[in-house]
Amino acid sequence: MYFINWERKITINVFESNKVVEKKTKSFTNLRHFILIFCFTLISIFSGNPSFPPGIGQKIVENESFEFRNKLKLIGINTPKLFSISYEEIIEEYIKGGNLYFYFHTEQSNDLAFQAGKITGLLHNNGFVFNDNKCQNYLVNEDKEVIRIDLGFIQKSESVFAQSMDVGSFLASILDLKPQIYRKVAKEFLSGYLEITNKKIPYLSIILRNILALGFVYNHDNMIQNMLNKRRS
Repeated sequence: MYFINWERKITINVFESNKVVEKKTKSFTNLRHFILIFCFTLISIFSGNPSFPPGIGQKIVENESFEFRNKLKLIGINTPKLFSISYEEIIEEYIKGGNLYFYFHTEQSNDLAFQAGKITGLLHNNGFVFNDNKCQNYLVNEDKEVIRIDLGFIQKSESVFAQSMDVGSFLASILDLKPQIYRKVAKEFLSGYLEITNKKIPYLSIILRNILALGFVYNHDNMIQNMLNKRRS
């Protein structure tokens, strides 16, 4: 199950005898990118940590490229095999297992959250950030390995704000899980992150989690309980 992508139209197809995912740029994508960049900049200013936003346009293509995926593989981050890329269309390997959010609802998935935390930590240790690190940007293959997709907003940055965005956006994307599940998943994600980075969780993470959750979640009752750290009776 592939998550809805607001920038690209997703279809499953066959390319050179391989089952692939075709991602075609939607109308008004540039406008959506401008809005995202504006929001990123505005939140960074109001948080007291003004930060440069990620690049768009050709920079997105560079981040999704063969070369950059190889760089990620060398530091231990797996991505789908790329077959073809342009600004208008990306064709990459189809990953059968589905995205992380789906797994958090259906089965014991602590190890998967731990893997996502390690992947985030590996990127930070190498001086980069995802910026858009919601759990729906991770897929799980048949071997239960976590694969990172949607690489377009990766940015070279070691700022506290950008790193907090990565941790906060992941936690925001799971904030509508049932409280007992949220606590386990969040704990494992943070444990994986800390195992790799050996440093404290970026201090703006929870503030950004709460802000970003307003645009991510579906179940606001669970969101409020998780924000208040309340258990169901």
